Amino acid sequence: MNVCQHPPSIRRKTKSKRLLSVLLLVAELYLLINIGGKYRIVTREYEITDPRIRLETRLCVVSDLHGARYGSGQNDLLLAIEQTHPDVVLLLGDLFDQHGRNANTLTLLRALSGRYPCYFILGNHEYKAGPIEQVRGLIRRAGIPVLAGESVLLDSGVRIYGIDDGRGGKYRQFMQISKAARMRSDDEYSVLAIHVPNGVESYLDYGFNLMLSGHTHGGQMIIPGLLNGLYAPGQGFFPKYAGGRYDLEATTLIISRGLARKPRWLPRVCNPPELVLVDLKPVQ
Repeated sequence: MNVCQHPPSIRRKTKSKRLLSVLLLVAELYLLINIGGKYRIVTREYEITDPRIRLETRLCVVSDLHGARYGSGQNDLLLAIEQTHPDVVLLLGDLFDQHGRNANTLTLLRALSGRYPCYFILGNHEYKAGPIEQVRGLIRRAGIPVLAGESVLLDSGVRIYGIDDGRGGKYRQFMQISKAARMRSDDEYSVLAIHVPNGVESYLDYGFNLMLSGHTHGGQMIIPGLLNGLYAPGQGFFPKYAGGRYDLEATTLIISRGLARKPRWLPRVCNPPELVLVDLKPVQ
């Protein structure tokens, strides 16, 4: 009986073609996940009621842009923010790119400052972007105040305390938080705005009602129902605080998953860029 066998060279070519097909499929899936996971902005809404809040107030939290471009003139991001109808826009750090490519960031800041009351909280990447006084100057010239140890009282009776990033000095940051804690009054609803959430347990005794943070990028990769974030800076793998809402004693912590698209090679799996909306409401 004659058995037809392909020569070894033909078999090797067939295996090579199959391997190439598999690699191309993997590359296509990677690009689909990476690009598709980074170019769709979602909004996450959280609602908090408290008798000290006099008027309903919507905070829009914009965090961890890292200088990314969202359409010509940042129009995609500006439209997404406009559609949320915010009362205040809180720019919660790492809007700047650590390598100094900040044209997109400045375009966004200038546009936002002409439309909404805005406040900026410095993150670690603002310190990496250049001499910090120059960065602060860019933010202020865009028409946005920087809260670094200062507070602002909104018409709703909500007071926001802005805390500088730890890269400005851990002792300096500690003194700002301690000062804010002394200034805090039980008669006002208090918000602690600080870029990095990693020290949240040490802040609980200060009595702030709400803490807003970013920095984690949502843990980069999420498995819905199983894993709320694979890795976060400063927390490592399987972070305890990756993104979302955490009710901790008398303090509520809300972490924005941010708008970062970097590093470009690392996809955001089930973790699209997000805007966080916090609706602060009086008790009816």
